[in-house]
Amino acid sequence: MTTTTLDTQPAAPDRRWGLISLLGVAGFSALVFIVGFALPYFALDPDHFGPNFWPRRGRLLVHIAGGIIALMTGPFQLWMGLTGRRMRLHRALGKVYMAAVAISSLAAFYLALTTQAGWVFAAGLGGLGLAWVVTTGLAYIAIRKGVVEQHKEWMIRSYVVTFGFVFFRILVGVTEAAGVGTPLDRLTAASWCGWSVPLLINEAILQGRKIFSVRSARTV
Repeated sequence: MTTTTLDTQPAAPDRRWGLISLLGVAGFSALVFIVGFALPYFALDPDHFGPNFWPRRGRLLVHIAGGIIALMTGPFQLWMGLTGRRMRLHRALGKVYMAAVAISSLAAFYLALTTQAGWVFAAGLGGLGLAWVVTTGLAYIAIRKGVVEQHKEWMIRSYVVTFGFVFFRILVGVTEAAGVGTPLDRLTAASWCGWSVPLLINEAILQGRKIFSVRSARTV
């Protein structure tokens, strides 16, 4: 069996600092979300779960725990992978990240199938789990086949979906503060927009950079 290594060419200084800034903001935002919104669930207060999630608190906690691990390991994974640093640790953390995604996704599918918040919310949560599995799975397949650039791109997509946890909470909070819709409307909209819109924006950036980096062909 052959092993594949990532490109170890160091990033340019300006790109490196831009990457550090972006991942730093992502990591800090993830930490704020975890402390402020995720960890309180582990106090096992029925009022915090609400009547919909309290009977399924075990699966919800598994979902949250996996999401926390993926959120916190993601920035380090992307930094090491995109800069070619500490690749042995990168591969080890990659296994942790994939395990966290797999476990949390399975719990997400269960929660989607058993929710009482309606089928549209369930579809959004299930779509999040599916997008998580697909992006992470393709990142793994790409590196096993030695397609390094594709691996990097799919890992970026995977972490954007992982960050759907944070975007979900932000969207619910913003729409609640603005008085938009009912609580169910806000949850339903966030269950879809929290991952699909960031993924679309990310794709436009990834592919747009390739398109605009190519000189236009002159026509006679």
